Amino acid sequence: MKDLTDEYADNYPQLQLVLGRFYGLGREFTVAAIEDFIKKLLVDEDVRQNCQKWIYKFTQPDMFIRLLYDIGFVGVRPASDSDPEYRSTGPQSSLLPPINDKSLILIHPTYAESLNLQNMIVSSLSEEIDLKQSGFIGELPGSIDIATYTKQLEQLRENLKTLPHGDAKASEFEDIVGNLIRLCVFSALTNVEPKVRNLDGRVVRDWIAGNHSSSGFWELVRQKYGATQVIWECKNYGELRADDFHQAAYYMTEPIGRFVVVAYRRKEKKKFYFEHIRRIATDKNGIVLLLDERDLDVFLRHALNGKSNQAHLQEQYDLTVRQIS
Repeated sequence: MKDLTDEYADNYPQLQLVLGRFYGLGREFTVAAIEDFIKKLLVDEDVRQNCQKWIYKFTQPDMFIRLLYDIGFVGVRPASDSDPEYRSTGPQSSLLPPINDKSLILIHPTYAESLNLQNMIVSSLSEEIDLKQSGFIGELPGSIDIATYTKQLEQLRENLKTLPHGDAKASEFEDIVGNLIRLCVFSALTNVEPKVRNLDGRVVRDWIAGNHSSSGFWELVRQKYGATQVIWECKNYGELRADDFHQAAYYMTEPIGRFVVVAYRRKEKKKFYFEHIRRIATDKNGIVLLLDERDLDVFLRHALNGKSNQAHLQEQYDLTVRQIS
């Protein structure tokens, strides 16, 4: 389910809010029940606030069914005694089966368990029935709700855009990066702490987060570089210097791991940055992942859309490895 919403998050931000409202309902719906479902969506404050860029284009049952069919979430049974038809790959994938009053709309069996669907046909949704919210996707950090989460992300994005460069605002940039970790990487990195010193107090890391991920990009980092802890260094300027890379290399130890993230303000990665990273890879068998201001904004935009940042992290890692190979 998470993969499905990630795939379509750019076109349909916070799609998981709509799909999640099917939680606890039936596996099959009449067209009339889908119409009732749409009406309830349109008075759902979370859906209205977070899906307003696209949801109003699909207020007609046939358009809404077509959307769910095109993304592979539902199939169509033309009549109660016929076999269901699901979206296929290839040139015929855009052909929606004819919809009439006798048609039944079936949620794909792949999603039945995560949505806790009942084995029944829903013919209508009365006013007394409230759409439930499930925790299968769209998990949020702490106990905040979607409205608060969205507001914090929007404010963080604006702060990143308007914050002046330079040492005078270094602490503000560190705060932005720390909040980004907490809001955008919370499902993989935990126990986020600022200004963490080592035992003798000589080494101060801007941010450090525990990495106990068992899948995806962060598992790769843990397995390959022994990074049970991930250090984030924040540079509120656009031109990285040799000392910045020496500092990152100094942080790499066997107990903590050999992986450091450097967040900085320029919107590009210069060639000589990778020359420094190549030396670190040779000397320390470690790697520095550069996240420029554009990457940080992508993190925030993906979070606003309900999309995972794993693919973007993997792209930046692949870029780094290819540059230093």
